[in-house]
This record gives sequence, structure tokens and C-alpha cells, in this order.
Amino acid sequence: MNMFEIQRAIFTDFVTAIHGVDSSCRVGNKFVYTPATFPFVSIVLSGDGTTPNTRDSSKIEKYRDITLSIDVYSNKSDGNKTEAESLMQAIQDKAYSLAFNMVSCSPNSNTALATIYRLSATFTATVDWNGNIYARR
Repeated sequence: MNMFEIQRAIFTDFVTAIHGVDSSCRVGNKFVYTPATFPFVSIVLSGDGTTPNTRDSSKIEKYRDITLSIDVYSNKSDGNKTEAESLMQAIQDKAYSLAFNMVSCSPNSNTALATIYRLSATFTATVDWNGNIYARR
């Protein structure tokens, strides 16, 4: 399994968890300032690098440290915070079940449009070439 297949599998796992909360939620893999539809979740691979001290004499990179940046957007006039938090909870639960660690999670002002509520979170893990995911410090 290569890293692109691993990324697609992880993305699919998150989409399934999100749709378990709200099947109408759109999910993308690029950062956006103002989504076209709501609710919306952006899952971006924001970091991908060699895991230190894990290369051996085969010269094949077997482990990668990855970072996911996830933004949840809601524009409900009443209950936007609750909607975003319930989606983020499903994301957090899935991330933990996959062995990701949450680095941060906080509300983030949306500079494009103040009526949009946005929660931003960062998750990290180490993945190996076989598709296994390991919690990372």
C-alpha cells in the first residue's frame, strides 16, 4: 500500500463517521474560506514527512509522520456551534479509534464571513507502508 492509498483510506473513514452524524454534510480535501454548502468539513493533509530514525539499510521509507488539519463549518442562524461541535465530536472519536492524537481544537473566526462558525482541529499520527496507524507524541 502506498501513502496515497493510505491517505484515501483515512479520508474515507472520516467521511463515513461524519455522515453518521449528518448525511447531508459535504466533505472536501482542500482548505476553503467560505464553503458553497453547509455544513461542511475540510480534511487536509497539512504535514507529511519521514519519521526520524526509522529508515533502515533497505533505503525504503517505511514510516511517515502525518498531520491532518480539519475544519468544520456551520452557518445555521441558531445552533451553529452545536452543529459544528457534534460533527467535530464524530471526527475526534474516529481519529482516536484510528490512533491519531489531537494536537489542538478551537473555534476559529472566519475572516470571509462572520456568520459562519468554524471549529479547527489538528491531528497527528505515524503511518507505515502496510497501512497501520500509530499514535505519535
